[in-house]
Amino acid sequence: MRISEVVIVAMAAVALASCRNDTAPQQGSSSPPSNATHPSGNTDSRILGFTGRPFGLNVTSAGDVLTTEQDMNQAVHIDSLGGRPANIAVGRDPGDVVTTKDGGTAFVSGFFDGTVSVVTLSTNQVPAIIPVSPSNAYRLALSSSGSDLYVTSTDGHLYDVSTGSRTVTRSVALGGSQGIAINHAGTSLYVSSTSGTIWRLNLPGLGTATSVTQNCAGQEVALSTDDAELYFACEDGKVLVLDPTSLALKATIPIVNQSPFGMAVSPDNQQIYVACAGSGALAVIDRASRTVIKELGVGGMPRRVGFNKTGNKAYISNEGNWVDVIE
Repeated sequence: MRISEVVIVAMAAVALASCRNDTAPQQGSSSPPSNATHPSGNTDSRILGFTGRPFGLNVTSAGDVLTTEQDMNQAVHIDSLGGRPANIAVGRDPGDVVTTKDGGTAFVSGFFDGTVSVVTLSTNQVPAIIPVSPSNAYRLALSSSGSDLYVTSTDGHLYDVSTGSRTVTRSVALGGSQGIAINHAGTSLYVSSTSGTIWRLNLPGLGTATSVTQNCAGQEVALSTDDAELYFACEDGKVLVLDPTSLALKATIPIVNQSPFGMAVSPDNQQIYVACAGSGALAVIDRASRTVIKELGVGGMPRRVGFNKTGNKAYISNEGNWVDVIE
């Protein structure tokens, strides 16, 4: 399927116009919205105008899209009302971005300098930069209350940052980490590594409840919207279905000749979107049958996936210097 290419300002107005009241699901909710759905997958477009390889991605509760540009050391804030995108200077090689439930504040990790930049989205200003790790700061997850920001690092630690005091309050030694997720009840935190290990930590204490090592070149972890299943993207061509409590393997979903990296579950709990970075494809998995029902050749190097609240739009950051919009 060919993808229509549109300049960033015009595309932002079209692709995001309906997002102001149709926004990303937030942590702390255990059920999808009553009008939840998923994209048909029949319409692909691109938000263009990037030059620094988009990587991290988040859809805010105000309906805006945020993505990070690694080579430009900035986050790009795309207004859902179609205003001109704002470029926000953040830490070096920004790799992830999350936002508060009210859509007022974003946190952006700096991989090369080990910091988290705090961004006030109403002004696109950075009032604080939080030093987190002497090595690097990578994946981010906010607690359901918004009081704790969990930051992974390839130095083998998980850091707990107080969003109130904007300081690191504690760290836990785990291992090199690639994926991070919090269950919708806000009681468990999951961290994965490229070696195939997954840890489940109890919240708020951060004690390790259990850990397992799967046969997996591990990347993203994601939960179903009812917290009944945990998914583990493996770059060696599969997605593992795990029990979210015991982390026992329940099923393996092969994604032939693809390289799963980023992943998200649609708000209606029916599909899993998997960005395959090495092969330039987006795989769509049907949760009920646990099979790939569609593959879209988006090209480039797709990285992270985000949905708006009802799920009729999906956004995928792409190192080819665009953001894919799937409807």
